[in-house]
Amino acid sequence: MRGSKTTILLLGLPLAVALSALKPDSVESQLNIPSPKSASADEPPAPPAAPTDDDGTSPWGYVEVLIASVFFGSNFVPVKRYETYDGMFYQWVMCSAIWMTGLFIQLLIFAWPSLVGDEDNWGAHSEAMTPEQMIHSGRPDPYSVKFVPMACLGGALWATGNTLSVPVINMIGLSLGLLIWGSANMLMGWASGVFGLVTNGHGDHLDNPTLNYVGVGLAVVALGMYTQIKANGDDETVQPVNEARSATALDDVLLDPAPSKAKSGSRVLGIVMAVVAGVLFGNTFSPPDWIKKNDHGPAYDLDYIFSHFTGIFATSTFWFICYCAYMRGSPMINNRLVLPAMLSGVMWAIAQTMWFLANGALSVSVAFPLITSGPGIISAMWGVFVFGEISGCRNYGVLCLAIATALTGCILIGMSK
Repeated sequence: MRGSKTTILLLGLPLAVALSALKPDSVESQLNIPSPKSASADEPPAPPAAPTDDDGTSPWGYVEVLIASVFFGSNFVPVKRYETYDGMFYQWVMCSAIWMTGLFIQLLIFAWPSLVGDEDNWGAHSEAMTPEQMIHSGRPDPYSVKFVPMACLGGALWATGNTLSVPVINMIGLSLGLLIWGSANMLMGWASGVFGLVTNGHGDHLDNPTLNYVGVGLAVVALGMYTQIKANGDDETVQPVNEARSATALDDVLLDPAPSKAKSGSRVLGIVMAVVAGVLFGNTFSPPDWIKKNDHGPAYDLDYIFSHFTGIFATSTFWFICYCAYMRGSPMINNRLVLPAMLSGVMWAIAQTMWFLANGALSVSVAFPLITSGPGIISAMWGVFVFGEISGCRNYGVLCLAIATALTGCILIGMSK
């Protein structure tokens, strides 16, 4: 009961803040949308302008980072006490809930177009809209919904990396796997934003790059510290994922492992696969970023949510079908897991939505390392204050040092913008 009440509080309070952050006024001010009164009666209104790095940062970006960190650090709590078996059924149900959340957001944008500055793009001016305006608005007419096929690729990359984590944990264990793919995830996403690796060199503007580099380095060090925390009852060879998540969760881990003493060949393969998974995680925002920065699609981040989540669900379903075929039609399923897994998926989807918005408000080079650092702190708090999984002077010392290091890194990253 205690855990469920805490979960409800975490769901309710950040959602209220998130809704207030999405007020039409705040969206219009972030996007510099001209007032309808200033538009000439003879000219169609211009499409919403994409936010640029030179416009500065929005204070709402840090609120969105906080919400994303809380939900990423808490989304495994609903399934904490349930057996997930090999995790494949759990991840598929979770991704189903992610897609349904994306559909809800898409319908909300359709019913309330002012969320993305679309309210005056049709009507009397609809016939005068230019192809460029249609591209930026993302809707050729007022009756269509926005779908960007290329944005599905980002979701497919994430879902594939999520599935790769299963054999990685079996080969090299959770702690080492998390350290490798978590570091690769953070560094890949950060580098993409700073250097414009996938956006034709359109990197983010930073007022103080040195602070940003040092902050990211500290965040990686903190990630390594989290992996040194031992949950109560852990031994050297078995580390249940559900327990480890409460201290170190950054991305979905699918398997309750018994990390084996793998042969050297398997260990090398596991390390390579962990790096690949981290690179895939780190590129989940690359397709939308490329579209936005090259003016090939909608200007506002919310327009990409449904397409991104569709890519996650489609790819997750593909891998689940492959898994069912591998299991000869007898997948390991826990019926009691359905509702908790769906709640977990909704929480993850809220966090990912906030991450999209934070990228637009702060830039990828700032939001990415912040949001990949925050969940470790939140999940550690769950482990200490709710589930009582972390105890002992050594563990508390390592945890405090890791949190202090992560917070210092986050402060430096924020100051760099």
